[in-house]
Amino acid sequence: MKNRILIPLFASSVLLGCQELNRTKNESADSKNIKNTIEEKQVQPLWVGNYQGTTPCMGCSSRCEDCPGMAVDLELKDDMSYVLQRESLSGHNEVETLKGKILFKDVAQTKLELLNVKTRNQLFVDVENQLLEIRVDKTAEPYQAQTDFLLDLV
Repeated sequence: MKNRILIPLFASSVLLGCQELNRTKNESADSKNIKNTIEEKQVQPLWVGNYQGTTPCMGCSSRCEDCPGMAVDLELKDDMSYVLQRESLSGHNEVETLKGKILFKDVAQTKLELLNVKTRNQLFVDVENQLLEIRVDKTAEPYQAQTDFLLDLV
């Protein structure tokens, strides 16, 4: 009769020990995942994000009364690449999607150029106000109607 009692007690203590070990492993894995997620968020550059807005059409340097302009959606990725979508709101042109690499023009990483984009490829990132400003081609100076060329971080 004693053997029958010892075997179930021994087996149940082994099973309880395995369950405790598995729970400890799961908790350890969960804490590593949380730590990795926190580290990824801390390492991500401040300029990374999705910027959207409406700008003047490609031929204009400010908003026109008769032209609704164009919708711009720009995603800046932490691997120094981008995806740019531009759509004429007048409906005259197809949606333009461009992809490529980013080239920073300064150490602070606020002035950048979108490679593989021929026009409106000079940008200024205002991290503090979460804005992106499209600048004049080649000179990277602000447009006279500067507020017409701002994209918001969404």
